[in-house]
Amino acid sequence: MLMLSLSTSGPIASAAVIKDGQVLSREVGGHGRTHSETIMPLCEKALQTAGYTPADMDAFGVDAGPGSFTGVRIGICAANAMAAAFGKPVAAASSLEGLLYGIDNACALLDCRNGNGYAMAKYEGFSPEPMAVVIDDLLSTLPCGILMAGDGAVMHRERILNALPNARFAEGNDITADKIGLAAYDNLIRGETAAEALPLYLRPSQAERLAKERNK
Repeated sequence: MLMLSLSTSGPIASAAVIKDGQVLSREVGGHGRTHSETIMPLCEKALQTAGYTPADMDAFGVDAGPGSFTGVRIGICAANAMAAAFGKPVAAASSLEGLLYGIDNACALLDCRNGNGYAMAKYEGFSPEPMAVVIDDLLSTLPCGILMAGDGAVMHRERILNALPNARFAEGNDITADKIGLAAYDNLIRGETAAEALPLYLRPSQAERLAKERNK
């Protein structure tokens, strides 16, 4: 089973080719350029490195967010377009699923300013679901010794350690297409596919929030 995976929800764009749950290639870029400029060349390079073409893919995987509203839409549109062009399904995974792939007793945390974040925790007795959180409230619920991942873990390290002195911190906190692809591949195997992927928005965009304020 072959899958081309895309991730554009964070600061970097990336593409990866997954075969039977193994990463064959990964290409990362986007520093200083927009994701709309870089994602298709990255896909082409990842496919070329792995020795395949888009027509060879059995499915397309994509990062559904949360993350940059514009970035998420770019990846979703690209994956949906390729899936439609080649008549293949799309399997989505959240950016938080990607950060937590293959690890337990962990919490992925993405910063979204003003003490807020997006989070997904995975530990015994807790069902992992992406959620919008107030970071201090989240930390008050997490078990001691949990592994923290994501840019929020980096940015709020001191705050985390004040609340959870035994917390551990993951290495490699970027959201990348190989992590997304492995999570999306598992979703694909479970039958969680669609003809078209949809973005995962846990909070209104800044434009929506400003419009709401103006209309009060």
